Amino acid sequence: MATVNAPPAGMSSTQLIAMIRARRRLVLGVAALTFLATALVLMVVPRSWTASSDVYVDYKAADPISGRQFSAGQDESYLSTQIDILSSRAVTERVVDSLNLRDSPDYRELVAKVGSDKAYSQLVKTIADSTQAVSRRTSRVIEVSYSADSPDKARDYANAVVRSYIALSAEIASNAARSRSEQYNAQLEKLRAEVNRIQDELTAYQQKVGILNVNERDDVANAEIGNLTTSLVNLQNQRQEALGRQHTIDSMLQSGRPEDLPEIGSQPAVADLKARLSDVDRRLTEARSVLGPNHPRSRSLVAERAELSARLARETRSAVSARRLDLDRLAGQQRDVERLISVRQKKLLEQKAQRDTLLAYQRQLDGAERVYTAATQKYDDILMAGNISAVNLTVLRQAETPSIPSKPRVTSSLAASLVAGLLLGLCIALLLELGTRRLRSREDLVRGLRLPVLGEIGMVG
Repeated sequence: MATVNAPPAGMSSTQLIAMIRARRRLVLGVAALTFLATALVLMVVPRSWTASSDVYVDYKAADPISGRQFSAGQDESYLSTQIDILSSRAVTERVVDSLNLRDSPDYRELVAKVGSDKAYSQLVKTIADSTQAVSRRTSRVIEVSYSADSPDKARDYANAVVRSYIALSAEIASNAARSRSEQYNAQLEKLRAEVNRIQDELTAYQQKVGILNVNERDDVANAEIGNLTTSLVNLQNQRQEALGRQHTIDSMLQSGRPEDLPEIGSQPAVADLKARLSDVDRRLTEARSVLGPNHPRSRSLVAERAELSARLARETRSAVSARRLDLDRLAGQQRDVERLISVRQKKLLEQKAQRDTLLAYQRQLDGAERVYTAATQKYDDILMAGNISAVNLTVLRQAETPSIPSKPRVTSSLAASLVAGLLLGLCIALLLELGTRRLRSREDLVRGLRLPVLGEIGMVG
């Protein structure tokens, strides 16, 4: 007896197709109902219109106002900041003011219901929620869109948002420039006052010390001190010589007659008296030897000799006193020259110290003037930058009146409903077939009942 192979378990594609063919009316009916329901919903859903505008954002590599340096790698963060500004409450409030929305009947009716504060908050929130700003990757273009219940409203509000954003950006740049200008102006005033203060102190000190040129050389004063030093050396030498002679005179005065000293005997008056005294001694000796000591001639010569000796003693004392006076004179001159040198040196050092002080004042003045000049140049750059926006905004495309609503999307919604209806119909049909199995094909006998098929009559289904 031949062995019959057991059929594979499960459900074949032929069985599924047979089930769907048998329930095709149900599947198409469910799809049609879903399509009609979607169409009815789309008819009652409010239309939403969206208008969009493109804004090109450019900025300088170096901001002259804040001094910041921008690089290409900061584009994404910078554009994210601009998008945040676009979505900010400040821009929304400007939209409310520019379109005079608080004067509209709808707003007044809302104020009457909930109050002015709450009505204004709701209005601002509605505008913010309806505004959308996006940027494309690796692009500096921001797309600003606004959704409203009418095409004209969407267009007007989108353009108002862009205008408010540009106005706010210009105000931010202007405020930054004005703030920095005020800060620099105050700083310039301080620097100017500092320069004037140092200049006044320098001028007052110059008038006090009488030095106008800080680079004036001290050649004259140094030459004068040099001459005085030479004179002092000469006086010291002369005084040393005079001291030596005085010591010699003093030692010889103790051991002999002063008129015998060369320095004293060489004096004209002393020499004359010594010669006359020698002559009187010669004549006195002759008179005594011839006439005797008591002769009037001898006595007369003795008297004359006594007078000459007295005069010689006086002249000798005068000469010795003159030597001492000469020594005192040299000592006095030496002290005067030393004192004069000390005064000149002290004055020279004072002048050098005064010039150093003047140089210090001058260096302070030069440094303050350099800082003031640099700050003035920077201030000029800031004043120029205040008239040039650091962020350049260009409207590439203004919002236009949309021709078709953005919501609901009729075509895509209907297509999606048709696909969903077909899937739903297929699911219902399969559930019904699997719940109550029927013979739809030859496979139902072979796979389901595991019976051999002897033949087929007509088409089942």
